[in-house]
Amino acid sequence: MHYKFCYITADMIKEVFEEKPKGYRYINMMLKRKWGLIQNPKTTLRYMRILGLKSPIRKRRYRYSTPSKVVQQSRIVSPNILNRDFKADKPLQKLVTDVSYIYHKSGRLYLSVIKDLYDNSILSYNISKFNDYNLVYKNVLDIIKRYKKDLNNTILHSDQGYQYTIKKFKNLLNEYKIIPSNSRKGNCLDNSPCENFFSHLKAEELTLNVPNNEKELMESVKKYIKFYNYDRPQLKLKSMTPIEFRSHA
Repeated sequence: MHYKFCYITADMIKEVFEEKPKGYRYINMMLKRKWGLIQNPKTTLRYMRILGLKSPIRKRRYRYSTPSKVVQQSRIVSPNILNRDFKADKPLQKLVTDVSYIYHKSGRLYLSVIKDLYDNSILSYNISKFNDYNLVYKNVLDIIKRYKKDLNNTILHSDQGYQYTIKKFKNLLNEYKIIPSNSRKGNCLDNSPCENFFSHLKAEELTLNVPNNEKELMESVKKYIKFYNYDRPQLKLKSMTPIEFRSHA
């Protein structure tokens, strides 16, 4: 594609924004991808302000507490091996995982994801009514089944949630030579890539279009993760989508 400078109209910006209401950086990348047009992102921001186009505000994620019945169980907290080094040189070198509440109009479910830091893709996700061991176990089992031959010395980083620190979980990782890493206690920045994904999911999908029930909520998450992996370009990935970036490896 041959890129051209300027000649970007208000209608073009409106068209991209109406397809996916997002911030000026995303709009600017999509102008380039859709029409091959380039302009300074700050210029796009200025035009959006003139047009009254505002991106959704990402809310702070609500933290869940550890169920009291497991507080007394033996927990194994691993060293923070990742140590906020979120750069990976190849796929499946560094993975991060976490759990978050997701809401529909009459209740909530729990979402567990595993994210690859190489291309920021969501490799696996699981949704459940219960914030228990099976919620995260099924995620890890899915990764093991799909990438078993490539998981030698893969780092899997999480917070100190009880599911990630019980002996059963650690034994599962050790069995497949996956290296466990845990955030420092109460420090969400140690696992900010997962926090970032949950924030985008809620601001760009679940808050804008609140699902009516569990079925709609699960469909919304499925649709967004497909969009996030295949159609959502990221500046950190040289304006490519996660799957595009992975295919260029």
